[in-house]
Amino acid sequence: MTEDLYVLPASYGQQRLWLLEQIDPDTPLYNEAVGLRLRGPLDTAALTAAMSEVVARHEVLRSVLELEGAEVVQVVREAEPLALPVHEADSHELALAQARELAAVPFDLGRGPLVRCRLTRTGPDDHLFTVVVHHAVADGWSLGVLLAELTALYTEAVRGTDLSTVLPELAVQYADFAAWQKERLDTGELDGQLDHWRERLAGVAQPALPTDRVPAAAPERGTVQAPLRLPAAMVRQLRAVAGDTGDVTPFMVALAAYAVVLARWTRSPDVVVGLPFAGRGQEELESLVGFFVNTVPVRVDLSADPEFTAVLGQVRGRCVDAYGNADVPFELLVETLKLPRRSGRTPLTQTMLAVNNTWLPDRAEAAGVTIEPTTLLQERAHFEITVDLDGDGDELTGAVVLQADLFTQETADLLARSVTAVLRGAAMAPGTKVSALPCPLADERATAREEEAVTETAPVTSTRPAGQAGAPRSATEIMLARLWTEVLERDMVGVHEEFYAAGGNSLRAVRVVMRAREQGVELPMERVLGEHTIRELAELL
Repeated sequence: MTEDLYVLPASYGQQRLWLLEQIDPDTPLYNEAVGLRLRGPLDTAALTAAMSEVVARHEVLRSVLELEGAEVVQVVREAEPLALPVHEADSHELALAQARELAAVPFDLGRGPLVRCRLTRTGPDDHLFTVVVHHAVADGWSLGVLLAELTALYTEAVRGTDLSTVLPELAVQYADFAAWQKERLDTGELDGQLDHWRERLAGVAQPALPTDRVPAAAPERGTVQAPLRLPAAMVRQLRAVAGDTGDVTPFMVALAAYAVVLARWTRSPDVVVGLPFAGRGQEELESLVGFFVNTVPVRVDLSADPEFTAVLGQVRGRCVDAYGNADVPFELLVETLKLPRRSGRTPLTQTMLAVNNTWLPDRAEAAGVTIEPTTLLQERAHFEITVDLDGDGDELTGAVVLQADLFTQETADLLARSVTAVLRGAAMAPGTKVSALPCPLADERATAREEEAVTETAPVTSTRPAGQAGAPRSATEIMLARLWTEVLERDMVGVHEEFYAAGGNSLRAVRVVMRAREQGVELPMERVLGEHTIRELAELL
């Protein structure tokens, strides 16, 4: 068995993924996978040695996540040579199908390893090398780092070079980033950024997206998708019109159009869209494999029914502000703002827009072998709605991706049409107000039930007794009260106190579930991660 070398703090992002695994322990939702087609005379021993060296260099690829006391930690294990048996397939297409099957196999964050590889030969000089990692140890940027190092190391391995001398020693490891992140928070270095978000997101609405289906108790996370293309001419024209407001990027044009569609569809002028942020502000982090990407919220206010040019200016300013305050982990942001929680929903925003400036090249060369990367996309959704775009100059192409548990294909098609229609209308008349822009999704569903657009900032009638009093009245309530006092570190709690208002957070909620499990009681994880009291939870058991 591999020896454990270090026990180190987990990053906030890793803690979140550990929590999500406790909710849904057998899911490949957070797997990252790439297939490398290798054309040419392949030295399999050299490839094995090169990949082994990559794993040896990056401690995070040898790590697992465990709960130690009240904290999630990453345990770094000793480096071992990689085993890379050669499989056979009759064609590249069959090898790709097998690679996608491998990519869909869940990881166990506590057991590891969190990286797996397979080499498949499809011809004398044609192979597919599949690499699958868990998102807790690698993000999209990391795949580019991995490929660059693998290419350099393979070339030298073919020559018989000592691979430990090929690449410069890493100045830091991912665990150093996690410790530095915690230190910045503990010392108050990020207090200014937290204050920014408190001000920016004060009183934020969380409009419920008008779903087509009732959310399933155990969502499958499948998707419905529709292609999306934003022509360069339209984007370029709007960027030129918005010139007075500063440098507006194609991404900002897309975000402005998407915000308009969301506002019109949900009938809420208060829109929040999540954006991915690379999180590698320091030079020494750029060459690391790890989970650095953070989600930053951009709030767009369309309450004054502004002209589209004004929306562009607002979006630009909000994006600049967001990226200037993006060091606060999304998980901490949600906890700090004490936002309303509902099981099965991401707090603050249920939608993301990403322009994938891919870190994988179209092709590479190494010792006579041509390497052609293929991303093995997982047809599963992290958010209720994601807009994925790729940029080529001013043109943006991609897809809208919606959770199939919640939305139909018709809604996906209407959403894609609406983003394009808003842009087309704005390009023809940039001074058009938001309410007058064409939006098929809103226009064709104008008669949809009003109650489906209820926002969570509206007053909610509670059946909980006023105050925090209430003594346990059953053995189950007594057991839960004891667990709460232990986990919340309080002398006593009332059965009508709401868990998160009483000082709870997601990690503490999972600890309650795990402690209850030790006593033979299985609590519903999804319910515990939403707002609840001891009495409400006990009534479910």
